[in-house]
Amino acid sequence: MSRGFLWFAQNNAKTDYVELSMTLAKSIKRWNKHNQVCVVTDEKSKFESEHVDVVKVMKQDDSAEHEIKWANEYKAFDMTPFTHTIKLEADMLWTTNTDWWWYHLWQHDLVFSVDCFDYRGNVVKQTPYRKLFTRNQLPNIYNGLMYFRRSKRAQQFYDTARDIIANWNKVKTTILINCHDEYPSTDVVFALAYRIMDPKSQGLIDYDWFKFIHHKPGVNGTTRTKNQNEYLYPNRTGDAVYIGETRVSRVWHYHDKELHARIV
Repeated sequence: MSRGFLWFAQNNAKTDYVELSMTLAKSIKRWNKHNQVCVVTDEKSKFESEHVDVVKVMKQDDSAEHEIKWANEYKAFDMTPFTHTIKLEADMLWTTNTDWWWYHLWQHDLVFSVDCFDYRGNVVKQTPYRKLFTRNQLPNIYNGLMYFRRSKRAQQFYDTARDIIANWNKVKTTILINCHDEYPSTDVVFALAYRIMDPKSQGLIDYDWFKFIHHKPGVNGTTRTKNQNEYLYPNRTGDAVYIGETRVSRVWHYHDKELHARIV
C-alpha cells in the first residue's frame, strides 16, 4: 500500500508555481518524514527537487492556451503513483504532523475539506467568494485539500470532472446559474461533479480536522482593513508560522503569492 501527497504545478505569467511547490514539499517532509510527494507539471515547468519524490510531466496540457491553469486537475486519479492520495494546491504550507490522518482517510473512497478555517481555527461555512456555490446549491467542498483512493467511486468522480471540463462552455451556460468563469475553476468543477454523483450529499464525509486555514481576505474576518497582511503580519520564526497573535497549527493555504518570500 502506498500513500502520498500530489498537486499540480504549472507556471503562468504571474506566478512561479514550481518555486511554491518546492516550499510546500519541503514543509511536508519536515513534518511528515515518511510520506511521499508527487508533483504533476508540464514541459515548460518541469523541475527537480530533493523534497519531491516523483515529478510527472503531462503529455498533453489541456490548459496550454489558458491564463489560469485549471483544466488538467481531473487527471489526478490517473497520474497519481499512490494507492492513497491527498491532493493539494501548490500555494499551501504544512505546519504540523498529520501522519495520523491516513488511519481515518483510507477507510473511504473520497474525503473533501468541507468548509475551511480562519486563522483562529474557527470554521467558516460561507465566504464572499462562494456566492456561486450558494446560488447553485453546490456542496461547500475545497479541492485544495482532498483525499481519494484507487476505487471505482473515485474514478467515477474524476471522470465526471473530466466531462465537465471538456464541455465547460455548455456547462456554465446551461447547467450552472449565473456562472461567468472563463476557465473551469477546479473548486466549482469538483463541487458540481460531486453533486451529480451524490445529489443530497448523503455520502459526504466532513471531518472537523480535515480542513485548511484559508488566507483570502474576508475569510479571516478582516473585511474592515484595507491590507490584511499588514494587519495580521504573517511571519515565520524557525518552524513556527504566526498569523496575527496565533501560531498556525493546521495546513495553511496562504493564497497570496507575495507571502511566499516571507514564509520560506
